[in-house]
Amino acid sequence: MCENYKKSKQEADKIEAEIIEALKEGVNFRVEAGAGSGKTYSLNKVIEWLDSNKKKEFNKNKQNVICITFTNAAVDVIKSRISSDSFIIPSTIHSFVWSAISQYQSTLINLVKDYKKNEDEENIIITKVQYTLGHRYIENSIQYLNHGDVLNLFVEMMKNNKFRKIFTSKYPIILIDEYQDSYKPIIDSFIEYFISQKKGPQFGFFGDSWQTIYQSNNACGKIEHQNIKEIKKVSNFRSAQKIVDFLNLIRPDLPQYSAIDDFEGSIEVITCNDYSGHRRTDSVYSGDLPVEELQTRLNSLISYIKKNKISENETLKTLMITHRILASQQGYDKLLEILGDRLKNNEDEILNFFSGTIEPIYKALSDKNTNLLFDVLGTRNYPINKKSDKNQWIELKNKLENARKQKAIDVINVAIASKIIPVSELIFDIQSKYENSSSDEYLNGASVADYLDIKYDQFMAAIDFLHPESEFSTEHGVKGEEYDNIIFTISKGWNNYKFDIYVPKIINDDLYKNDVAYVRNRNLFYVCCSRPRKRLFIFISPILNNDLKNFLEQNIGAENIYTYKEYIAS
Repeated sequence: MCENYKKSKQEADKIEAEIIEALKEGVNFRVEAGAGSGKTYSLNKVIEWLDSNKKKEFNKNKQNVICITFTNAAVDVIKSRISSDSFIIPSTIHSFVWSAISQYQSTLINLVKDYKKNEDEENIIITKVQYTLGHRYIENSIQYLNHGDVLNLFVEMMKNNKFRKIFTSKYPIILIDEYQDSYKPIIDSFIEYFISQKKGPQFGFFGDSWQTIYQSNNACGKIEHQNIKEIKKVSNFRSAQKIVDFLNLIRPDLPQYSAIDDFEGSIEVITCNDYSGHRRTDSVYSGDLPVEELQTRLNSLISYIKKNKISENETLKTLMITHRILASQQGYDKLLEILGDRLKNNEDEILNFFSGTIEPIYKALSDKNTNLLFDVLGTRNYPINKKSDKNQWIELKNKLENARKQKAIDVINVAIASKIIPVSELIFDIQSKYENSSSDEYLNGASVADYLDIKYDQFMAAIDFLHPESEFSTEHGVKGEEYDNIIFTISKGWNNYKFDIYVPKIINDDLYKNDVAYVRNRNLFYVCCSRPRKRLFIFISPILNNDLKNFLEQNIGAENIYTYKEYIAS
């Protein structure tokens, strides 16, 4: 066994035993798991131990262990590892708290009276409180809750001693994954009523306080209390030595051991201080490269790295600070302007029609893949049975090829005219509104015509971004992910993130750790730098100031810092 892996594995095994011992003792504990240290592995080990040792007891007492995690996808992963009738229940925080309070309808009805804000609602009698789609409205005397309401109602219910006793008897153990992103008022309630008083459920927190990047959502960040045992995971099974060394320099309170033996890794910084042209002066982009220059340099850098720095079978992900900058770089900024969050949440039916129907059909026809065509059409009838069918599909392929070079409406027109592409009523309706010169608003002040007159290549660029194999992502979007190689783009575009100002302060972390802006920048910088397995490329498009330059020289080495032209020519 190689030395790095052997040392890391021994240390990890020791920590896993410590976690299980805390579980056995019934103490509250927090597993502080640095990047790549195997947080999910530890959580799974706890679930396995509980399943093997507590099933009979908990089933007899009709009790459940709750495992709260951040996303539905994470819930599904945990569900796949346990039996369908397990006493361990994985759940998002919203689903869990609603299941805990939903049966107390009379109390909830009294608590939601303040939600009736206008005169019409004042006279409505609420007979039931419900939580389904996460939108707040009243219908048929039912008060529907939004996501925030459910969390806040749980906090209110926690003030009731009887509720807390019932809650404790039903849920003796609560495990919380990605604890640092938990809703702070709920964590504060757990600490006030249970942890500080050494009673109530046993809590196991799993996460990493330096990966708190959702502070705008009232995330709790690091949880500290004398009645919570801290257990640090210090092995890094993801990143090569050079990257782990850098992470240790910026985070000395949680030094890690790299478990990687066969690859040393590398970190290189590419600056744009060699650019002598006019830089942007507009608002949050001040000092950055013009859009076209940023696009050119980044695309050239990606091509150079693929050709000269990495192997063909390795993954490469380019991180950009905001979706707005990414959209500008990739050429779908007008589409993002209209759709906003509906784009990244994949909630627009027109975009979904293009991504789920048009593009797969075009690919199937281009690749002459009749099986894919059959799947997309969702029909039991084979789409090509005779020569005339074949000619019809060839003609459609040619029309789509031409329309895809034009506007969104042109693609819709081809689909409807074909009579062989399945089209929903909404698509027919929006085409009709467009043809009748309707001024109806589509979204965010944009008319139907504004939307459908967007060049179709913007939709194709957005569809590429939505695919998990996309080469680009926002820097927030890769939390919890890992890749062989990362291009971490430091640019302008969001006032909340000013790495040039805040990153150099990391060397004096104790002085600034209560500064919200500093912590926000520090955490995102750490998350981005800790994603790669092999190589980290830091691309800086604004002028590199002296403070950030000195920080990078001290921690990465002056020999690993290049201007763009120096790097491309190397």
